[in-house]
Amino acid sequence: LGKTLQILAMLAHQSALGHSDPSLLVVPASLLGNWRTEARKFAPGLRLLFYHPSEISKKEMQGIQSSPEETLNGYHLVVTTYALASRTAWLKDYHWQFVILDEAQAIKNHAAKQTRAVKKIPAKARIALTGTPIENRLGDLWSLFDFLNPGLLGSSKKFQSFVNSLEKDGIRSFGPLRKLVSPYILRRL
Repeated sequence: LGKTLQILAMLAHQSALGHSDPSLLVVPASLLGNWRTEARKFAPGLRLLFYHPSEISKKEMQGIQSSPEETLNGYHLVVTTYALASRTAWLKDYHWQFVILDEAQAIKNHAAKQTRAVKKIPAKARIALTGTPIENRLGDLWSLFDFLNPGLLGSSKKFQSFVNSLEKDGIRSFGPLRKLVSPYILRRL
């Protein structure tokens, strides 16, 4: 199954179990329509709110911002974009069931504003969806895990030192790193 469908199925299951806290999904703006289409098709019982100016009016956005507890009641999933997440303060003041990042490689640069912003959003659990967890550097992997499970891979400096220690005689053996992160990764092979 695709990543989108798996998340929708999980949220539908959570709803069936009676979990009422909404979750937050952060996506690139180009994927808003895809999530809407997939939710309508595969999870029509889920109530989604698209928090984006292309989806709702400025007045509606201000209403949500002024009283999120009241406004979000009854929604299962709030969908927004990385750009909005980095400049929408109330997102980090609301406690979400899940914070889900689609195309999570968008936070590979741990120093970027949008990365720092999404890492501040509180949730009971976090999920990162990506087809390309490591594009160029192992630091990309560290940044994703710093979002998912802060501290698991240590600080950025400690992680780099650990990666450097995996190199023996000019050959890197990533077995220890793979063993550490594999329980947290679901991959389609």
